[in-house]
Amino acid sequence: MPTAPKWLNDALEKIAPSFIRLVKVEKSVYLNPHLKKVRLKGNFTSLDFAPGFTISFRVTPTESRHYTVCADDSKKYIEFIAHLHGNAAGADYINNLQPDDQEIKLAVLGSDKQYDPKVEKQLIFGDETSLSLMLSFLPFLKKNNHQFMFYIELEEENMIIPEEIGLYNYTVFSKRDVFRNVEEIQQLTLLNDSEWSDANVILTGNVKSVQNFRKALKLNNHKGRIYVKGYWLEGKKGL
Repeated sequence: MPTAPKWLNDALEKIAPSFIRLVKVEKSVYLNPHLKKVRLKGNFTSLDFAPGFTISFRVTPTESRHYTVCADDSKKYIEFIAHLHGNAAGADYINNLQPDDQEIKLAVLGSDKQYDPKVEKQLIFGDETSLSLMLSFLPFLKKNNHQFMFYIELEEENMIIPEEIGLYNYTVFSKRDVFRNVEEIQQLTLLNDSEWSDANVILTGNVKSVQNFRKALKLNNHKGRIYVKGYWLEGKKGL
């Protein structure tokens, strides 16, 4: 719930204290001017950090922003990567997080169960806002010997980030390219490989790209599960 009246946000914090954690910023690093990795120290021992585990910050009295945990040591810390969108409320909040900031409130929202360990092949799509999600999947994909691929659409200045953060088995696309056109998506090699026709597909990031990708999969008669979660949409304030 990115936007809600202040009184409702206040009430939710009071009636659901088990979802709230007080944390400390242990480390914050800019990967480049557009992406920032933040490590939070706190008590997370009761949480199960499945792939896609989501946390939320109240960035103004009426607005919240969601981020995916990309790494964790449940006894010590969690990490996430944030994409910084100009002077938006979420970007301003993350920019202002500094090491040793004390008693930062976050809500723990859990995982949407996007990951299916029983499915051999996994395809995860997204953009800058999805990098934390992809990192959260990686150790599970490796541990359980999945065949997997990350498709990532990025702005030019962010093209080298997947390698720098340790992703592999990925293909990077320009944000002005394939995923703006359903027909071009249909022509992607993986979508025409019968061995991947039952893959678990997770579509995140830009809503328009997600919609186009889902339509292409449907038109190509994809048999596997398709999980859809748009993180942002041009011209819309917070999803």
